[in-house]
Amino acid sequence: MNSQASQTETSLKQLRQFGWLMGGVFGIITFWPLVFRGEGIRIWAFIIAGAFGLLGTVFPNGLKPVYRAWMIFGEKIGWLNSRILLGLLFYGMLTPISLVMMLLGKRPLQLQFDPKAETYRVPKEARAPDHVLKPF
Repeated sequence: MNSQASQTETSLKQLRQFGWLMGGVFGIITFWPLVFRGEGIRIWAFIIAGAFGLLGTVFPNGLKPVYRAWMIFGEKIGWLNSRILLGLLFYGMLTPISLVMMLLGKRPLQLQFDPKAETYRVPKEARAPDHVLKPF
């Protein structure tokens, strides 16, 4: 992944969308207590939402350093997240399934060596030519 090129080639449209998105997120944070708990709004979130929204609309280039920092942070979190999620998937799901299949004697890939076999190819029946017209 070429993260350096994606960070330097930031368009005004991307910066504007980033400003509006962050303004919207902080806008939700602003009004969340009012809507769901009947409390007052969060002033700090209102100020941040206004700053992002205003900068995104009027001066998107002012968001460039924040956008770059956010993208670097997101890239690092994405890298870490993918390792954690894929590790959990592999060790938490696929490994127990393979252990159960081994205990039951199931070998779906048929990886055993057979010195008497001429080939390991499993012949399949030819499909009718119209099988793609009605797949189900």
